[in-house]
Amino acid sequence: MNNLKIKDRFHIYTGYREGAIIKNELQAGEAYEVNDNQRSYYIVKMWTFPKEVFYLAANKNNDGNFTLFAKKVGEEKNPVFRRPVGFGFISKDLKKHLEIQFTFPRQRVFMSLFPDQISTDSLLSITGGVA
Repeated sequence: MNNLKIKDRFHIYTGYREGAIIKNELQAGEAYEVNDNQRSYYIVKMWTFPKEVFYLAANKNNDGNFTLFAKKVGEEKNPVFRRPVGFGFISKDLKKHLEIQFTFPRQRVFMSLFPDQISTDSLLSITGGVA
């Protein structure tokens, strides 16, 4: 992950949606936008699974939906994603977050659509923030 062109960091929250707002919002992880590839994607790190890395990529048919994967193979410039473990979409009601649904455990989380400053962050370290 050291050679990646990380563009922005986005916070991921748990909670539940009521119309256009998220209730009981608690930060649960972060996503990092990776550019400088033929295909942009997000690295998703959840605090519950500090050593696991997930990849959120836009569907190839440009329908505005995303698929969450557990594996990335191939060259960095043209990655191929495998093992789908969830999906993401932008709701008509919720304008500030992208909804991500993990298939197992069945958990819905919300990724902010507004980037935050990238700082020195242990989530992208080799240990995933685990000593």
